[in-house]
Amino acid sequence: MKEWKRSGKFNRHHITPKSRGGKNKKSNILRMDKNRHQAWHLLFNNLKLEEVIELLKRLERLKNRAGD
Repeated sequence: MKEWKRSGKFNRHHITPKSRGGKNKKSNILRMDKNRHQAWHLLFNNLKLEEVIELLKRLERLKNRAGD
């Protein structure tokens, strides 16, 4: 597996995106490494955290069915 390099720079990541009604409250913001933040949006666009979790659960169920 390729090693993930940290940029050393940080961004504010909104757990519920501002474009979807998320607020600039401490409880809605994660401090993320810039490279990881970019990767998050590349993979998940502006999905909410709960939506990403549900997507990953669905993928796991599909994977498990394929192994039957």
